[in-house]
Amino acid sequence: MRRLIAPLIATLTLAAPVAAHDGAHAPAPPREVALAEEPLALPNLPVTDRHGMRGGFRDMVGGSSSVILSFSYTACESLCNVTNALLSVVDAGLEADPNAELRIVTVAIDARRDTPEALDAEAEALSASPHWLWLTGGARGTRPLLDLLRFPPGAIEDHDPVFLVGRPCRGRFTRIVGLPDPDRLIALAEAQPPCSG
Repeated sequence: MRRLIAPLIATLTLAAPVAAHDGAHAPAPPREVALAEEPLALPNLPVTDRHGMRGGFRDMVGGSSSVILSFSYTACESLCNVTNALLSVVDAGLEADPNAELRIVTVAIDARRDTPEALDAEAEALSASPHWLWLTGGARGTRPLLDLLRFPPGAIEDHDPVFLVGRPCRGRFTRIVGLPDPDRLIALAEAQPPCSG
C-alpha cells in the first residue's frame, strides 16, 4: 500500500493551491487541525446505499471491523476530490489485502442531490471496491444522521474534511478535522483496540 501513497501525496501537494472549497468559500485547504478521541455510538437511522439497499446506519456499517467514516457530496468540485483521492489509496490497499479488516464509509451530506444513483456514479468513477460503503440518509434523514454523528451544520460548500476512525462496537472514535497524512490515517485505523466481550 505504501507505494500507492507517493502518488497521492503528489496529488495533495498539487491540489493544495487550488483546492479552496468550490472557489471562493474557504481560503485554503485545511491541514490536520484537530485529532481527538470521543465517545460516539453510531445511530441506527434508516439509510440507503449506492445500490438502493436500505437498512439502519449502524447495521450497514458493521460492528467489529475498524472503519474510516468520511463525509462528502457528489457535486463537490474541490476538497471532496482530495478526500476521495486519499480514500482511494486506502481502498486500493484493502482490495489488495484479502485479510483486511477495515472498511471505508462515505456519508453523503447533500440531502437533495446525493441520491443512491449519484453515489453509485461517484463510487464507479473512483473504482470503489466492496470495502467502500456509500450511504445517504435521503431528503429527510440526512441532517438528523449528520447531527448524531456531530457533523457541523452550515453550508455544505464550507465544510472541512472530517474523518471518524474507530470500531463501532467500542463506541469510541477518533475525529480528524482536516487532511490527515494517509499513512497516519491507515495506522490509526489498524491500531484500533479490539472489541471487548
